Amino acid sequence: MAKTLAELCIPREWVFDPSVRDTVHDIDELDQLDPERFFAENYVTEGMRQLLSEAFKRLEGRTENASGIFLLSQSMGGGKTHNLLALGLLAKYPKWREPVMGSFYRPGPLGSVRVVAFSGRKTNTPYGIWGEIAERLNRREVLRDFYSPLRAPGVENWVELLRGDPVLLLLDELPPYFQAARAIQVGQTTLDHLTTVALANLLVAVASGKLPNVCVVLTDLRAQAYEAGSTAISEALRNLELEANRTATRIDPVRLNTAELYAILRQRLFKALPSDAEISEVADAYAQALEQARVLDLTAFPPQAVRSEILSSYPFHPGIRDLFARFRENPGFQQTRALIRIMRIVVAQLWSAGAARYKFLIGAHDVDLSRSDMISEIRQINAALENAIAHDIVDERGGAVAQQIDAELGGSGARDAATLIFLSSLSLAVNPVLGLDRSEIFGYLAEPGRDLTQVREALDRLQQRAWYLHPTAAGKLLFKNVENLNAKLESYARGLRDERELELRDRLREMFAPKVGNCYQVVEPLPALDQIQLSPERVTLIVFRPLPTALDEVRRWWENQQYKNRVLFLTGTPSGYERVIERAAYLRAIRQILQEFKQQNLPETDPQFIEALKIAEREESAFYLACRETFQILYYPHRTGLVQVELDPRYVANRYEGEQQIVEALKAVGKFREDTGPDSVGFRQLLESRLWPEGQKEVLWSEIKRRAATDAGWVLHHPRALDHLKDALVQRDIWRDIGGGYIQRGPFPKPKTSVQVQRLFRDHNTGEANLRIQPLHGDTIYYSFDGPPTTQSAKLEGNQLTTRALRIWFLAVDSRGEHETGEPVCWTNDLEVKYRFYQQGEQRMCELRAIPEGEIRYTLDGSSPERSGIRYEGPFPVPSNTRTILAQAVADGLRSPVLQIDVPMDPIRPTVDPRKPALWRRRHKLDDTGDTYRFLESIERHGARLRGITATVAREQRWAQLSADPQTEFTASQIREMLEALRQYIPSGLVTLDAEQVWTETGQQLLDLVADLRTELRSEEVQQ
Repeated sequence: MAKTLAELCIPREWVFDPSVRDTVHDIDELDQLDPERFFAENYVTEGMRQLLSEAFKRLEGRTENASGIFLLSQSMGGGKTHNLLALGLLAKYPKWREPVMGSFYRPGPLGSVRVVAFSGRKTNTPYGIWGEIAERLNRREVLRDFYSPLRAPGVENWVELLRGDPVLLLLDELPPYFQAARAIQVGQTTLDHLTTVALANLLVAVASGKLPNVCVVLTDLRAQAYEAGSTAISEALRNLELEANRTATRIDPVRLNTAELYAILRQRLFKALPSDAEISEVADAYAQALEQARVLDLTAFPPQAVRSEILSSYPFHPGIRDLFARFRENPGFQQTRALIRIMRIVVAQLWSAGAARYKFLIGAHDVDLSRSDMISEIRQINAALENAIAHDIVDERGGAVAQQIDAELGGSGARDAATLIFLSSLSLAVNPVLGLDRSEIFGYLAEPGRDLTQVREALDRLQQRAWYLHPTAAGKLLFKNVENLNAKLESYARGLRDERELELRDRLREMFAPKVGNCYQVVEPLPALDQIQLSPERVTLIVFRPLPTALDEVRRWWENQQYKNRVLFLTGTPSGYERVIERAAYLRAIRQILQEFKQQNLPETDPQFIEALKIAEREESAFYLACRETFQILYYPHRTGLVQVELDPRYVANRYEGEQQIVEALKAVGKFREDTGPDSVGFRQLLESRLWPEGQKEVLWSEIKRRAATDAGWVLHHPRALDHLKDALVQRDIWRDIGGGYIQRGPFPKPKTSVQVQRLFRDHNTGEANLRIQPLHGDTIYYSFDGPPTTQSAKLEGNQLTTRALRIWFLAVDSRGEHETGEPVCWTNDLEVKYRFYQQGEQRMCELRAIPEGEIRYTLDGSSPERSGIRYEGPFPVPSNTRTILAQAVADGLRSPVLQIDVPMDPIRPTVDPRKPALWRRRHKLDDTGDTYRFLESIERHGARLRGITATVAREQRWAQLSADPQTEFTASQIREMLEALRQYIPSGLVTLDAEQVWTETGQQLLDLVADLRTELRSEEVQQ
């Protein structure tokens, strides 16, 4: 089982001593350092190993090829000064060389080496850098000619100064010196220019081979404030490369992207660490925690890869290097030095507060942003996010968002996640990597015994409530020094206090909208009661504020209402109502923000727009949840007054089905019924016993509905339920509609017999009708054409009758005697008039027919046929000035509808010469055997001939046909002979004829034929 940090690690004592100002020294402190303590806390990095090896080779004179110039090139705080100190101490104190270097270099018998250390922070050098170096070597006189006036020593002068015993020159942080020297005028030049020349000559001298046991180590501060100094050094080195045809050896003291970072921290901060086996147990425990997180789909971190990193980073979480790497290039950040200071504060806090007793690794989230010393370190990295710390992460009163969330949920999930996100947001680099996604956050926070589902809930709440936390389009979270939508939402919500009830009214109306409408039909949220008018046709749901006196006011108002059974009341608890009002303000605020985004034409793909939509969904959820928990008390009418019932609301996916919850609650107490049809058990009986006036069989139906609206003890149901029940019961003859709005209830005597007559078909040319006759409450039917039948009249056999009669009387009889014989039923045929115009000579004729029979009277002047009609005797010529013919048939006391006949306006055309031959160019198509032969008879009777004929005999799929061109003429007898020939091949076939033209020997024959066919000629049809 994995052991905790307190069980496995022992920090160094100075870690807990606040009087110890730093863990890294300046080069000026070289002579005051205790080598034992220094090397006890020193970790030999790969860069230090290279520096020590190459420098001592040079100092011991082991090889002429060993470089005598080294440039430690790394950003501020990257371990350069520490490497200078290590080299300087080993040069001064030979006894420490074997303990420190023995594993990678075998030191020679070289004794103590002269060491000259110069820091560019020392800007007061009256005799220049060369004077300082000469002074430290006790050889000031060698360069006496270069002090007054100041001049740069030459190469030979440097050789003269440094020759002899081995010398180690350590030049640290030169850029600030050059910056100060630039302001010092020396003759026609400045001190910084002289210093550049002097250093260039120094480097040339060392590289010339004349000083084989002299070593120069410089440090460079790239991308820092003193750029001019750094450029001067680079220029000197370039000159050296040109003149000596070789370069200084560049060394990176610490490779911050490797495990050296953790090794340095371990060596500096801990005096005792566990064995590899114990570390493996911790790594295994973290791998298992990550595997569980992957199963929950919370992180994509590979457990085994993280395990391998823990083996080299212990007791630090491997995420520290990744997070601190993001801001290590920030201006002013001292990289290794600053990280040591920060981790020292973290370690001291963990062990002093006892947290190390239950933690297994030191994580980035253990950075305590509530400590003033930690905030001081953070300010040096990025001072722009202090508002984010104070409001969202931690403040001294415990009121920051993350602290509040942790107080609500328990644990430290919100604060830990916020701290990680904060550290990932500190970079000031160009195109920096900022923020963490959820997978990374859960990956960094996964540890043995931690419930990441609680962390997920904490992170959700943090994202909902933090003011400076922003999402990116890539799904990352980061802190910015600008307020986010949550802050804007808070501000808007506070400014919408007067509009909260408006939003609540709209939402309540939506939540309890009567979508089905079978229980209540109107919703009135938070109304003034004196403005409510109840209706007998509709039930109103009133949602009222849960004020202390509200229920008493509601009861008094209800007791004074006529329609007491047409109202329901919904309310809640005062505390819950306050929550609902608050959430309504937030909901209205986010809707206002979204509207602003749309007005600004902000794309819906913008991270802010997306976040606003998520907030809107969240606020709707919170609002509906508050409503669900608040509006749970329903009051409904009862004989004893208003009765309370609790709702059992259900809420799914931002949808609250308020209407359904009310219906279910009322059904449970028997106040609402769905089964109100004629087949429902007991509903009709309930109505007849509760709403029907006692002792009455007949009642005004509106009185029943009024009682249903006024009787508080009556059930609620569909608003049309009573009318539907009435209609169904009347149809079933359980009730009867006796007119005048009155309804009569049974039981009724058995009905008398009757007859139901249905006309199945009627031939409009003959008036013949096919009837279906059904006895009602009887089994025998008698009928008569002359008047009401008796049992002595003709008995109907079967149930159908075909007749052209105008009237038929039917009588139904129950042979079993159960039903009294009712009145005869008279069926009346339709009486109508048919007409057609035809030509007789040059006269238009009109023919009338009464269908099925009867006398016809007509008028030609538009007067009534009934009063002044002419009796129709046969076809009559239509006077030329007649425009309308009115005709009516009368038979057996019946009168047909008056038929209005509009006479064609055009005169009879054309004028036909009776003596000349005539060709009638009209197509005649006969589709029936009888019509065909009757047509041929007329053709033969008037001596006409046919042209362009097509004669066909057809039966089912078989047919025979004879066709002729329009020039060939046939008499009627010839065509009959041809048809008879065709009918021999297809017996009983249908005979049809199609003729294009009719020819007559004289025009008179054509006129007679037209009159015979009862038709008229048109001008374009006749040729003579």
